[in-house]
Amino acid sequence: MISINRSYSMATKGRVLIGGGTGFVGKSLKQYLKDHNYDVTIISRKTNAKTSDSIISWDQIKKNEIPSDTVAVINAAGEPILEPSKFWTEKFRKSVWDSRVLTNQYLINAINQMNPPKPKLFISFSGIAIYPPNTDKSKPYSESYISEEFDYLSKLVIGIESSAQPKSSDLRSVIFRLGVVLGRHGGFISQLYLFFRFGLGICMGTGTQFFPWIHIDDVCRMVLFSIENNEVKGVVNGVAPEVIHMHFLSHSKYVKLYYVSDNFSLLLC
Repeated sequence: MISINRSYSMATKGRVLIGGGTGFVGKSLKQYLKDHNYDVTIISRKTNAKTSDSIISWDQIKKNEIPSDTVAVINAAGEPILEPSKFWTEKFRKSVWDSRVLTNQYLINAINQMNPPKPKLFISFSGIAIYPPNTDKSKPYSESYISEEFDYLSKLVIGIESSAQPKSSDLRSVIFRLGVVLGRHGGFISQLYLFFRFGLGICMGTGTQFFPWIHIDDVCRMVLFSIENNEVKGVVNGVAPEVIHMHFLSHSKYVKLYYVSDNFSLLLC
């Protein structure tokens, strides 16, 4: 366990520890929680960066060194899955798995090994890939749906959620099953910009498949609500209420910066 000087922030609501605090979701959460009067420490592989942020390393987490004033731990770590520059190799799949499942395990173990007072909340993120494809809008999935593994991504979600289960009844666990996270400054949308700059209106597959999504601002609001409301626990679906298709997104004003080719599509295996 490590202590952090809090002399500058005695009036805050407490410290939140964020794994993956340098990624799109993690950076957004960091700023949002700071704006709502929380101290934030991020976990990163790079701890020597010139920044005013409070940073600890994953090696410190493995040694059970969580700041002693931490009230909540969030794991937003994870190798980006929809990364155009990456090939879908076994090595990449292992990196996707380890960056989510193993980091959950590191954080849960570190919390368990702490001396009191311990964080009371652990938040992690899985995804809607646990649900099989559904063409019937009248039968939406809910958190109570019990799914079996049917492909790599469903296996990944099951692994993430299993690794996020607390070993103590004193630790409240919240798992957000997120759709694709959208936002102006990162994530999936930023990966589409390059294609649109070259006039390639990218559309995965036929474009007729459902595209569950959520805005990054709503992710931040859900996390804050779960921190400040103890009744929130277990699995929570995090998607926008609007049902859209991939083809709709590819023609959205938010990514349609240049001429769009209706004849170009990206097939992902």
